[in-house]
Amino acid sequence: MRVRWQRVSLLMMTLLTLTVWPAAGVQAQPTAGRDTVVIGMSQEPDFLNPMFVEMAAARGVQATIFTDDVQRDNTWKQFPQGVEYMPSLKDGTWKLDGEKMTLVWKVKARNWSDGKPVTCGDYVFGNSVARNEQVPVVTRDITNRIANVVCTKGAEGLDITVNWKERYAHANATVTEYGAMPRHVLERYYRDNPTKLNEAPFGNDPKFTVGDGPYKLVEWRKGSSLTVESVGDHPIFGAPKVKRITWRFIPDTNALVANMLSGAIDAISTTGLTFDLAVQLDKQSGGRFKVYFEPGLIWEHIDLNFDNPLLQDVRVRRALAYGINREGISQQLFEGKQPVSNTYLPPRHPGYTDAVQKYPYDPARARAMLQEAGFTPGSDGILRNAAGQRLALELNTTAGNRVREQVEQIIQQNLKDIGIEITIQNYPARVYFGEITNQRKYKALAMYAWLQSPISDCADLYTTDSIPNEKNGWSGQNYPGYKNADMDKICKAARSEVDEAKRNKLLNDSAAIFARDLPAIPLYIRVSVSAAKTGLQGYSALSLSGTYETWNASRWFWQ
Repeated sequence: MRVRWQRVSLLMMTLLTLTVWPAAGVQAQPTAGRDTVVIGMSQEPDFLNPMFVEMAAARGVQATIFTDDVQRDNTWKQFPQGVEYMPSLKDGTWKLDGEKMTLVWKVKARNWSDGKPVTCGDYVFGNSVARNEQVPVVTRDITNRIANVVCTKGAEGLDITVNWKERYAHANATVTEYGAMPRHVLERYYRDNPTKLNEAPFGNDPKFTVGDGPYKLVEWRKGSSLTVESVGDHPIFGAPKVKRITWRFIPDTNALVANMLSGAIDAISTTGLTFDLAVQLDKQSGGRFKVYFEPGLIWEHIDLNFDNPLLQDVRVRRALAYGINREGISQQLFEGKQPVSNTYLPPRHPGYTDAVQKYPYDPARARAMLQEAGFTPGSDGILRNAAGQRLALELNTTAGNRVREQVEQIIQQNLKDIGIEITIQNYPARVYFGEITNQRKYKALAMYAWLQSPISDCADLYTTDSIPNEKNGWSGQNYPGYKNADMDKICKAARSEVDEAKRNKLLNDSAAIFARDLPAIPLYIRVSVSAAKTGLQGYSALSLSGTYETWNASRWFWQ
């Protein structure tokens, strides 16, 4: 994705691409009946088991087959979905005892899609599985804070008391870290081999993937499509008017748009439509569909692997930041609508601060920093250190994403101009997120996006305990392998602080440390874009961590 960046060339490429859309990669068959919605997205889920999911592509599907304890609507307001109420300090259902806490919950009655009831025992089981360090869960930050989960009216009941070992700011946003897990399905696989629980049929095979949401998984054609069907009259969601939702996996974003223009799909997921193509698609909609541009919390960035000796010197990391024309990327590719980011929290986050060290495009300053770090130019113009090692780095991202490929091209040329050689190696999303990043197999630079939420903090991303490794089952999301004792202290304190003002101050401090140390290079804040036919009612674009446009799919209908 690295060609010398020129505005005219990029515009011409876009126009040429648009002229061939109707003929490129279009599915021949039209969309199905009016009780069906077909959604296109560029990535395929890795898993559907909530304990192992990191990809946004999976979370959009999960929102239809599982019930969240607490959900957010399209105004970002929280509401109890799978529980009767959210515990609060005011009504006594959330009690503080020094540093310890107790929360009392009442679960809404519902069944798993195989007819078995959801019980308190399913929550206890899910929590016990998450506590087992042999299980490669995404994170166990919340789990480790919980002392125990008690079924106050028996394992088959719906009354739950959660005793916490320490304070946690958002304890009333979920009963336990992963909620109810179907013990009657999962337990035998867990007992057989906890280290391979992510490979169990649950979350991978429709026959064994039982959920408690308004839909059930009925088909997963790997590499092609995934389909869910209504479970009927659900006690929480009612009977959906859209009886069947199919996601088609179309990795090439141009082909994805072609399918929308031809009518082969009814909508494009927020994990499918890139900003530049969304702008062009909007211009060609002709009233047939609506393109949504939703300000979000999606942070595009480049992780820097601290295991790479070339990246262990902060002067090199800062030189990379000064050497990339991030404002140019924003203006040329996104018309300035996707602003440059300076830290890991997006501006809409309550803990955001702009008072951090910034890295405007400054090639001269970047060269000076690299010279200070001991690098001198070789005969080919590429810098070398005192040992003669070339400053050559590999950049990875998801294959087939047109915008990211364009960003790569710009970065490659920018860094070549200051003496850094960048080679590009991209991977299919399933491989990239399922192996390359979360097992820290990338050699130097990994570009992707974190989908934040209004309660996101730095505890999972930048604490030493969150570095994935073989010993902890590749659990954690500190993919750079960044270590800083001050950051550890601040991030952990922020997650425990119940007072919002104090918590936001801690997050401000963490942002300042991040900007100083640069475990990752912030690129820009993405606008969430999606599209849907105008006849699809109830659809609302939304992209928060754990909440996607399918959050209210049970209320969609065709008009």
